[in-house]
Amino acid sequence: MPDSQPTLIFGKNGQLGRAFQNILLNKPNVIFLGRTDCDLTKADQIKHVLEKYCPKVIINASAYTSVDRAESEPELANLVNCEAPKIMAEYISKVDQGTFFHYSTDYVFDGSKEIPYQEDDFTKPLGQYGKSKLHGEEAIQKVFFNNQQNSLSNYYILRTSWVYGDGGNFIRTMLRLGSEREHLKVIDDQFGVPTSAEWLAEVSLQILNRSLPSGIYHAVPDGETSWYSLAKYAIECAIQYGAVLKVKPEAIRAIPAKEFPLPAPRPYNSRMNNQKLKNALQENFPIWENQVSEYVKNNFAIKAL
Repeated sequence: MPDSQPTLIFGKNGQLGRAFQNILLNKPNVIFLGRTDCDLTKADQIKHVLEKYCPKVIINASAYTSVDRAESEPELANLVNCEAPKIMAEYISKVDQGTFFHYSTDYVFDGSKEIPYQEDDFTKPLGQYGKSKLHGEEAIQKVFFNNQQNSLSNYYILRTSWVYGDGGNFIRTMLRLGSEREHLKVIDDQFGVPTSAEWLAEVSLQILNRSLPSGIYHAVPDGETSWYSLAKYAIECAIQYGAVLKVKPEAIRAIPAKEFPLPAPRPYNSRMNNQKLKNALQENFPIWENQVSEYVKNNFAIKAL
């Protein structure tokens, strides 16, 4: 991490922000900001914070992530997911050798492709959340394109999916429900890649240390699964590690998404090809099962859920 100028990390209380805190808490000149420190819906507050700290690295781990609520709050989603990162990008693009990290989502795709999505595939978000994230991607790219002749700064937009860590997430919800109920119903016709927030933070720091070319990268582990298979695997792991659950893996029923309607449509295919990032880092990625198993072991083994 750069020592002379601060690294500013927005979204300290989210799953990714907490992962960065676990890794960087004792590092010098790393400043973590939450909602009470800077309201990302207010442009003047963002600009004030940037002028106050003069960061050389900005990691935007914040986001509006309420997928269903975004259908009725598109303006708010756009403020946080597009306008706020645009302001950050405008600042860092003018900093010599500055670096900007932003995190996007599988929801920028409509899920109609039958194989994993690549970075340059056509984007077509289905709902307001995905649209706000895509607008953020486009705004950041435009800012850096307009300033490319005046700066040596870099930007990295990391698209990821099904993130879990320290906070509310699908795995935690399934294990809680599994401790309360003897039967569960989980969607089995939507596919993606579970991604550890801790791993995503570590990958981000690898990118920073190696100064990869600017651009969009798909940052997910290897493999793929459905929500149903993920729930069943997480519960199997918890039982293996000693957690006492009411539900048994065989009592989890697979259902199609149409049986569980939600306000916002979800892509059926959220799988993303991670080869570009693996090639850039010149290393292999872990498979999702190993990360989920470790997460369950560390967080739920012989513990009250």
